[in-house]
Amino acid sequence: MNTENYFESFVDDYADEIVAIQPQFYKNAGKLLNDGLSKLKGGSKVLDIGNGGVINYDFANLGELICADLSVSRKAVKRYAKYKNVKFCEGNMLKLEQFEDNTFDAVIVQTVIHHLAGKSFKKTEGNVAQGINECMRVLKQGGQLMIVESTVAPWFEWVERLVYPLMQLFFRIIHFDTVYQYSSASLHKKLEGMGLNIKEYCNIETDKYIWLCRKKVLTKLTPCGACWMLIDKQ
Repeated sequence: MNTENYFESFVDDYADEIVAIQPQFYKNAGKLLNDGLSKLKGGSKVLDIGNGGVINYDFANLGELICADLSVSRKAVKRYAKYKNVKFCEGNMLKLEQFEDNTFDAVIVQTVIHHLAGKSFKKTEGNVAQGINECMRVLKQGGQLMIVESTVAPWFEWVERLVYPLMQLFFRIIHFDTVYQYSSASLHKKLEGMGLNIKEYCNIETDKYIWLCRKKVLTKLTPCGACWMLIDKQ
C-alpha cells in the first residue's frame, strides 16, 4: 500500500465531494449495509475501516461504531460529535494492531480494497489478503465482514494486470493514489480461495457519474462498477 496518504490533503472535504457526485450509489450500498446490521444484536460493536467520513447506514442501535482511517476527517468528527456511540481514530487495514482478536460483531470495508495496491501485482495480492485477514482477526466468531467495493469490467482488469507497472506510473504522473481494481467476479474468486464463507454477493447499481481524481466523470465512459459481499466468520 502507498506510504503516502493521497487523501490526507482533502480528507475534510472527501465525504461531501464523493456523496454529492454518487448519491444513489451510497444510498444503494447503505441499504445493503443496513440489512446486514439489522441482523446484529442491539449494542453490537462495529468497526468501519477507511470510510473517509461517509456513514451511509443506520448506527443508532449499535453499542459502538469505530471509524478507523489513515487520516481522520475533522469535519466528520464535528458532524457526529453528538452521537456518543460513534468514535473516530487513525487506523490501517493492513495492520489493525490497536484492536485485539475477536473484538467486533461486524467490520465494514467500503471502497477500500482497490487502494491496497502495491508496486507489483503480487504485492497487491498480498496486501489484499493481509487486509482481509486482519478484518477477520478482529471479528468475533459468528461476526460479519461487510464489503462494498469499486470494481471494473473483466476486460479492464486483464489490461490492468498486463501493464501493471505502466498503470502505476500513470497514477504517479497524474498525482493520483496507486490503485488496482478487481472485477467483481475475480474479487469473489480471490476471497473464496481464502476459504471465506461468502453468504451474499451481488453488484450494486451506480450513478450516472462517478468521482474520479476529484472530478465528476460520466460512468458510461469508464469500465467501473461496484459490488457487495457479506462474509461470515465461522
